[in-house]
Amino acid sequence: MVFLHMVLGEMAPKSWVIAHPERSAMLLAPAVRGVVKVVRPLISVLNRMSNTLVRPCRVTPRGELAAVHNREQLTHLVEESERLGLISEADSELLTRSLTEPETPVADLRIPAAEITSVVGAADLDTILRTAAAHDRTRMLVREGDLVLGSLHARDALVARAQGRTGTARTLSRPVPELMEDTKVADAIDLLRPQPGVPGGSYATRRARSRAW
Repeated sequence: MVFLHMVLGEMAPKSWVIAHPERSAMLLAPAVRGVVKVVRPLISVLNRMSNTLVRPCRVTPRGELAAVHNREQLTHLVEESERLGLISEADSELLTRSLTEPETPVADLRIPAAEITSVVGAADLDTILRTAAAHDRTRMLVREGDLVLGSLHARDALVARAQGRTGTARTLSRPVPELMEDTKVADAIDLLRPQPGVPGGSYATRRARSRAW
């Protein structure tokens, strides 16, 4: 029984999951969620009993997430790992940026509008695709002088041409949100993330006149 438990119940499944993480997650997630839903009341009772037993020993019960490191501690761990040679400088920079940039104001990431690839509102599909190819960009601004009409993805032009439709940059453009300079990157991502049933994203259509986007 011990052999079957170790080999069939632990070692073999663990190796399969490590080798196929995405497939195993998709297959097992529904079953795991079902089991958790069924046994959740029992787990809650056992957890309360455990907490009741440790309190007389002057031990304060703590949740599993209480020991999770915060952003500053993780950044320090990354720096120490690089100093000790455990990770490369490139990996350290990538990890540090992923930890710190969510709290960075968008003002620090601004690019002058003049440096952003753009097309005029009357540009046809061929002009849009040529501009995207010439500047090696998939996203562009749609502008009329200093007025920003919206943003455009080259994929939309490709789809329209493949379907035999005509259109201009103005008709294919999507609204550009207005952000305050002190808006955090994490908050900006939430605003830019599309939501179901809302064409073009979670923000309302706006026309923004600005020097930088």
